[in-house]
Amino acid sequence: MSTTNVSICIPTYNGAAFLESCLLSACRQTHADIEIFVLDDGSSDDSVAIARRMAETDDRIRVEVNVRNLGLVGNWNRCIERTQSPWIKFLFQDDLLHPECVALLIAEAQAQGKRLAVCDRDFIFEGTIDTRLRAIYTQSRAVVQDFLAPHRGVTAEAFALRILNRLNNNYVGEPTAALLHRSVFESYGLFNSEMAQLCDLEYWMRIASHEGLAFVPQTLASFRVHASATSAINRSSRNFRSSGLDSLALRDLVLEQPVYAGLRSIWARTDALNHMYRERWSLANGVLMHLNRQRHDRVAHAEMLIEYNAFLVRHPACRVSGIQHLAWRLKSLPSDSKYKLLQWLNPKLPKTWQRDLVRPL
Repeated sequence: MSTTNVSICIPTYNGAAFLESCLLSACRQTHADIEIFVLDDGSSDDSVAIARRMAETDDRIRVEVNVRNLGLVGNWNRCIERTQSPWIKFLFQDDLLHPECVALLIAEAQAQGKRLAVCDRDFIFEGTIDTRLRAIYTQSRAVVQDFLAPHRGVTAEAFALRILNRLNNNYVGEPTAALLHRSVFESYGLFNSEMAQLCDLEYWMRIASHEGLAFVPQTLASFRVHASATSAINRSSRNFRSSGLDSLALRDLVLEQPVYAGLRSIWARTDALNHMYRERWSLANGVLMHLNRQRHDRVAHAEMLIEYNAFLVRHPACRVSGIQHLAWRLKSLPSDSKYKLLQWLNPKLPKTWQRDLVRPL
């Protein structure tokens, strides 16, 4: 395994449709000292054949196949383990890099002394991607630009304060837009394989809450959005995990894990830390309520219950008792609904709701 300055890591799984154009964009980098590492996770299409065919004409391309399927994040982490370059540049199988991407990201990271550098990215919308989802991605790009571009990056404290009220917002972008120094994985560990949808966001939080990041405002990467992409699949068939449990896990991690102690110390200067505890409690109850509402579908409910119980083993602080959940639901009722409940308990109450007659439950 030779050592180069940058490893462009392309984790693949059934990505034949766009893999050739992805690899060509990696091969066209102006930064010369690179290797292009393709790690396939057991594809059943032509992904491996395409990568090996291209490797025959470019000796910078190295192709390996996992002995067993590791899953999305497991394959990302294996890419890190199977390369040795000091810099890691992820490139996903559907995406593209501008020829100057690696060169400009390294220059910016070194100029600012940062171990995480990201660039602006645009989106390639394929097929029947609906208008609503296009708008979400477009707005995401604008949010990243507005936050990071003015100072070509952000400090740890500014990042910690910005994410407080929008913890699920990705203020950095996808891994295709990021360059990481290998030493960050020694400092903060690998990507969290528990996460289905927020795996990259959680890792950016780990780094940026300690040391900030550098930003290149030029558009140097293109992220492709199509119906069979992992992010699209997670939003549909695995919604309980990707939207519910991921969000709850993210809050539990920042409140409990030692790696987030610095983030908590910044939040503790105001009421922000208490706000996050309240948010975790509310979301824990919301997840349980969603689970209970699926009882009409026995198969889906059974699958979700297994996943939920496994989640609670990893995150015991998110466990909610039946009495606690009932109290939360009563407290969450709108005032008129609370009054109707009180009327049911005490028929002598006036039939018409009056605000001054109702005390909070």
